[in-house]
Formats: sequence, C-alpha cells, structure tokens
Amino acid sequence: MADVPIPSSLDDLTPEWMTAALGQHGIAATATSVTPETIGEAAGANGVTVRLKVTYAVGSKPGSASMIIKLPATAPAVKQVAIRQQFYQNEIHFYDDFADRLAVNIPRRYYSGMDEEAGLFAILLEDMAPAVTGNDFTGCTYDEAVLAVSEIAKLHAPWWNSPQLDTIPWLPTGEPNVAFANTRFNDVVFPGVMANYGHTFSPIVKTVVESYCTDFESIVDMISSAPYTLTHSDYRLVNLLIGGEKLSPKVTVIDWQRVAKAKGLVDIAFFTVLSLPTERRREWESSLVEAYYADLVKLGVTDYSLEECRLDYRLCAFAPMRITLAYGARPDTDLSGEHGKRLQITMIERVSAAIEDMNLREFLQV
Repeated sequence: MADVPIPSSLDDLTPEWMTAALGQHGIAATATSVTPETIGEAAGANGVTVRLKVTYAVGSKPGSASMIIKLPATAPAVKQVAIRQQFYQNEIHFYDDFADRLAVNIPRRYYSGMDEEAGLFAILLEDMAPAVTGNDFTGCTYDEAVLAVSEIAKLHAPWWNSPQLDTIPWLPTGEPNVAFANTRFNDVVFPGVMANYGHTFSPIVKTVVESYCTDFESIVDMISSAPYTLTHSDYRLVNLLIGGEKLSPKVTVIDWQRVAKAKGLVDIAFFTVLSLPTERRREWESSLVEAYYADLVKLGVTDYSLEECRLDYRLCAFAPMRITLAYGARPDTDLSGEHGKRLQITMIERVSAAIEDMNLREFLQV
C-alpha cells in the first residue's frame, strides 16, 4: 500500500485522504465528506487541533463519525520552537512505542505521519466526546483531582525506575532537546519574562526565576534523577478529558508532546500548580500527594517512602516553571487574544505563589 501523504493544512483533509489514512491502519471505510470544526479557544497552543466530522459512502463499512486531528502550528516562530524541541515528533513516537503498553486511558490513534525535513506532522485520534476538556482557570472538584492523580499513577508505577526507558533513543530525559532549551531560556525566555512580568515578582521569585533560566539544564537534571519513570510532563486539566459515555467518572489523557523520563511528581506538580487556583492547591496538595503515593504502593512501587514522595513533590514544583516562563515571555501578538493573555497572567501568578509556598530557593545555590 502506498504511503498516505502527510497533510500540510486542513485543506488537504479530503474524503480521499481520509479513506487512505483509515485504510492504512486497517479500517476499510470510504469517506464521502470531511468537515473541520473548531474545538475551543484553549486547543492547540503548540499546533492546530480540530474536530473532523466524517460521512461515509452507502454500503461502506462505517468508520468513526468524529475524529480529532493535530497539525503543526501555523505561526512560524511557534512551529520552529516545537520542531526544535521535538514536540510533534515525540507524540508520534509515543504512540508508536508506548500506546499499546499502557494502563492509562488515552485516545486511539487512527493515523500518524511525519516528515521532519519538510516540517510536516499529523496525528488522527479518537474523539472522546462527550468527555469534556478540563478548565485550568476554574480548576476542578476535589473528587476529579483525586481521579486525575490516580490516573497518572497508572502511567508511572509500571515504569518506575525501569531500565527499559534507557533503551528508547528518542525519549527525552526531563526535557526534549535540553541543550537547545537551555540556550533559549538563558537568551530569550529570561529577558522576555522579566520585561513582561518582572515588576510583579517578589525578590525571592525573581531570584528563583533568574536561577532557573540561567541554569536550566542543572534543574532539569535534578527533577529527572532517580527514582524516575515515564511522565506526561504537561499534566494539566487542559490536557485531560473528563467524563465519557453516560458522564462516567473517567479521565482520558491527551497531548503527549512532552513525554519524557523524569520523576513522577513532575506530573503531580504540573497538575496542582497550574490547574488549581492557588488557594485550592494549598488546601488540597498534601492529601493529593498522599493519595498519589497510596496508588503507587497499590500498583507495586517499593523502596519509596511518603517522606521521599513529599520532598520530590516540592522539588518537582520547578517543572511547571518551564512552560509558564516560556509562555510568559511571549509578546501579546503571539497569545491569540484575551484568552491567551489571561492564561499567561494566571500561570505566572500561580507559579510565583508556588515558588514562595514551597521554598524552592532552598534547592538552589543562591
């Protein structure tokens, strides 16, 4: 069977392309129409993510009537950074190497294609509606938070300190293309975020932010040291689908662009610091860490104490600084309007509070 061409834009998603893409992955359905629909303003910070409504020929084997496709960002600067940091590549590699070996809930992949030299990437996924994307602004209920930390424990426990992770050449340790990221944080992110938000930082926050940006690689090494596991590394409500058929209490994890080998508490800190309003995070974080730890133990993790887990949680509060400072350095023209600006402000405020609440300066030589 001939290779299916990789779409470069939504215009390439014709019925003929859909038929070929599904056929290459064992679904013998003949599409007659493909209609893109906008999902929401929060979708696609590093790319284009849309819902596709598909109809099929009479007499054809039926395929899914609704799917999700992800394509690279249309803004050249955003796309260039995403490619350099291997975001698109890593999500496709994740589905190639891990999707069939995980207990965590993820959407089914129908098609993926990649041409790194041409900068073309596409991944066609199961639409999990009526599950709905979580809301990082409003947060979630306590029960949903417990559900989220329990779901990610299903990812972490089977890969806890697994030597198999060291045999996967594309899998980043802590951060995709860390050398490129180290230079970028020092030369671009720190000046940008200080210009945008430096006036809001307390002296302690400014010290930690400066140290993080100028010694990025060393901090990544700290949060990637043993015990390590397979991590999502962007575990926020916006990357979780909550519910499903009959509004079941279920979490589905999406957007695996930043998958990496790191401490499991990276994902817990991403969730608590960036997806919960600060007061809610302060109230819930201790019990959420305890619930996560209990799940790890139930799933077979040994030689790891609750005290170590709590310390790793504090240390891994550095992890959400990565996405927060990078996004906080963007000019308003790259933020997609009021939603983007609100997100930028919210993330900066929550990370600033976490830096002080968890005394992150204690981990630094400053």
